[in-house]
Amino acid sequence: MSSPHPPPPPPPSPPPAPTTITALNDDLLREIFLRLPAVTTLARAAFSCRAFLRAVRSSPAFRELHAPPLIAFLTVPYMRGIVPAAAGRGGFQFRAFTDLLQDDDASEWRAKADSHSDVPYHDGYVCFTNRTTDQWADYSPHSQALNIFPKKPNDGDDTCLEFHMLSPDGEEQRPSRVVCVHHDRSWLWERVAVFSSHTMEWQIFPPTVTLLLGGDRNVTGTVVRGFICWVHKNKDCILALNTVTFQFSRMDLPPPLKLPFSEFILGQTKDGKLCIVHVHECNLSVWLRTTDDDSVERFMLHKMHPLHTIIKEVTERSELDGVQVRLMTVSNGFVYLSVYYWGPQASDSEWFMSFCLETAEVNILLNEGSHLPCPVDAYIMTSWPSYLIHNKDLEHVVTGGISEDDSPIAIEETSNVLFTAVHSFKETLIDDDNVNFLEIDAFLLDDEKNSLLNTITTLESGLANARDHVLRISFDFDDRKGMETGSW
Repeated sequence: MSSPHPPPPPPPSPPPAPTTITALNDDLLREIFLRLPAVTTLARAAFSCRAFLRAVRSSPAFRELHAPPLIAFLTVPYMRGIVPAAAGRGGFQFRAFTDLLQDDDASEWRAKADSHSDVPYHDGYVCFTNRTTDQWADYSPHSQALNIFPKKPNDGDDTCLEFHMLSPDGEEQRPSRVVCVHHDRSWLWERVAVFSSHTMEWQIFPPTVTLLLGGDRNVTGTVVRGFICWVHKNKDCILALNTVTFQFSRMDLPPPLKLPFSEFILGQTKDGKLCIVHVHECNLSVWLRTTDDDSVERFMLHKMHPLHTIIKEVTERSELDGVQVRLMTVSNGFVYLSVYYWGPQASDSEWFMSFCLETAEVNILLNEGSHLPCPVDAYIMTSWPSYLIHNKDLEHVVTGGISEDDSPIAIEETSNVLFTAVHSFKETLIDDDNVNFLEIDAFLLDDEKNSLLNTITTLESGLANARDHVLRISFDFDDRKGMETGSW
């Protein structure tokens, strides 16, 4: 009798499904995205699918480890943009920062310029004038600071109201306080008021006797973590307002910075410390506020970085005679500067770069084909686009790109806090005689189309659109080609 046949072998198991990046959990995705080099590559990944966008929005780590990206270089005396991401595509560069105030004719306030497409711009501020009163105001698109001059220049009232935004630390980007510094333009006296967006009230501080006895009339305030600073070169010092105690102090400049024509700028390191960056004879020095051996707090030399080798490598020139280093800004530990040659060694090119104060790493941003004869500012993205930050009130459908509906909510909220503070300030008594600043009504007319704040909103909207277009072309080559042939 024959034995039974053995059962047939089981069918082979199907091969395991290939593991793709879409199968990774959010924790692994965040670890991968953390290693991306720039916000443009992060944005490209985020808009690949909803899962990626959710992972990007849910973690602030990328924003903590990467410097905000450079959007453009803005020229003086008119705000014209040079966009490194569009290098070689001049048409886009010219269109990106034009017609920012398209409805300027409808407003009582205008940006006084020779043409409708030009925006007057100086020291980081856009200049506005009132058609009827000839009053003026300056607004910084970099820091959302606003300087108001309530009286006409010939009225004998030489006072200024400076409004500065103070952002809280941490993930929340909405500013919590607005500081108003009221002073005469020679800085013979000053007074401070602070607006809280939580209480919606102003706190008035007593007037203070000046520490300068007459300062520089044309200085502008710089906000760094913990201070608002005004550099008075004619007094060889910095007037600093502590944003915790709201007391003024005088910081003497280091001796090398007191020399005539010394080139330096204020900024902050990656960990938020106030610093001064100085360039002299191809050496970049960094000064930090430190307590010396005598327990006196002063600026002391922290590091000195020779730039000789870097300049030779970047320019591919062996000679340093006539080389000029132009400082633009210091942001989160990165110095933005340019290099060109002057005099007999003059070159046709200007090289724009960033320099990391911590690692001394240099990143070439742009090689402009000709030297720019005017001052240049670095326009850096100060707040992250809302579409890359988690917000339960913003759940747009992802369509593979930046939506036109994805307006820069962080910038809008910043402007709203500033505008609310300025509106409420006209009811605030701040001067020595308890006289209401009724002159501010001229800046806040009931007709919204005529208000200065509405004009600033138009400017901010135009800048936000330009920023989003720059980010888009930075990670999408097809969009770049479309920008050259398409319309705005």
